[in-house]
Amino acid sequence: MDYDLNEISQLRIGTDWTEMEIVNGPDVVLNFRGYTPVVLVKAQHQKRVKMLYISASSISKKLEELRIKNNGSFIGLKFRLCKESEDKMAKYILEPLN
Repeated sequence: MDYDLNEISQLRIGTDWTEMEIVNGPDVVLNFRGYTPVVLVKAQHQKRVKMLYISASSISKKLEELRIKNNGSFIGLKFRLCKESEDKMAKYILEPLN
């Protein structure tokens, strides 16, 4: 399925766990810092696909481990994600679901 990244909102991650599955990507979006990698996810309690930024090393390192185990593909990866604290620079915690 094709998605228009300009039409998809960002998934905001807080300190509560959010379960999700990657449905498309990776791709890049242009923002004030330049190009930033994203994947599209179907998150629990969300009706629409959302965009998840994956440039944080605490996300990308874990995702890479999962991608390798998934025959090199991001699509279909299921995991849960939260932040360690409310601090703006807090690390993310990513745990696989399958």
